[in-house]
Amino acid sequence: MVINVRCLVIVLLMMIFTGCGMQPQSDNKPNDTYSVVDDYGNVLRFDSKPKKIYAGTLSIEELLVDLVAADRFAAISEDALDGNTSLIKKKAEHVKKVVPAYIGVEAILALQPDLVIVQENHNKAFIDALKDTGLKVMVTKVPTNLDMVQKRIALIARAVGEEERGKQIINDMDKKLAVVQSKVGKIPEEKRKIAIAYSLMGAFGSKNGLFHDICIRSGLRNGATIAGLKRGEHLSKEKIVSTDPDLFIFPRYSATKKGDVDKLREDVLNDQSLQTVKAVKNKSYFIIADRYRYSASQYMADAILFMSEQAYPELYSDVNAGK
Repeated sequence: MVINVRCLVIVLLMMIFTGCGMQPQSDNKPNDTYSVVDDYGNVLRFDSKPKKIYAGTLSIEELLVDLVAADRFAAISEDALDGNTSLIKKKAEHVKKVVPAYIGVEAILALQPDLVIVQENHNKAFIDALKDTGLKVMVTKVPTNLDMVQKRIALIARAVGEEERGKQIINDMDKKLAVVQSKVGKIPEEKRKIAIAYSLMGAFGSKNGLFHDICIRSGLRNGATIAGLKRGEHLSKEKIVSTDPDLFIFPRYSATKKGDVDKLREDVLNDQSLQTVKAVKNKSYFIIADRYRYSASQYMADAILFMSEQAYPELYSDVNAGK
């Protein structure tokens, strides 16, 4: 009888220590592991959050500086530190390692990144070579509209282990977009101003491009698409005259030589063949930062808000009063 009692006590003690969480905790917690499927179906598995991230394009760097701490970058590009073209110069300055905007496979490998994020428009051979080195490579599509931009934010946030921060960034975008919608949402389509945007190569903004989505979401009609501009084509002056835009949008910066953007603006506004166009007659135009023209990151919302404010300043008098 005594033996049976002793056995019962031993069994109870074993149940307490093994069944009530008293066993030693493993260093490799199952909850630390996760996987992500990129835009090309590649499955990336992570045992922990990546700590040395390399991004192959500025738009992804723009997102990453708001997703992760500076010490989680393997390096950042010189473009991110260029105040003429970058929206993240001050944030980028906190990253210790700086590399040229475009570096080869060997240079990337030397950074020893634990995650490389590239866009699909990188050369396929380059992407394949990166994968062949054994690096963890995530490939994303090039966004051409707001939905794609926000989906990419969520995808990259998941990959770097910062899902909640990604949701907050998207939420912040939506708040800015809601402001725009509250101002221009009730303007009938036929009453919306027509805008034509210029680069040094001429008018741009084909229907399937990112700028088109930025334009229409800001409450404008994209004159380039009204005129029938297709990707890679040139918009003639005759088409510009027949479209009769209410305003022009000019770039702020030229990477070729100082003064080019000023000359472009003067040439367009003084062009005798365009003098009947409303934008010329009324000298109606505004200047936009380069990164806003093709912003494929959270800054797309800022671009939309900026363009809407410039096109319809009278609608934003209450918003801008405190600025």
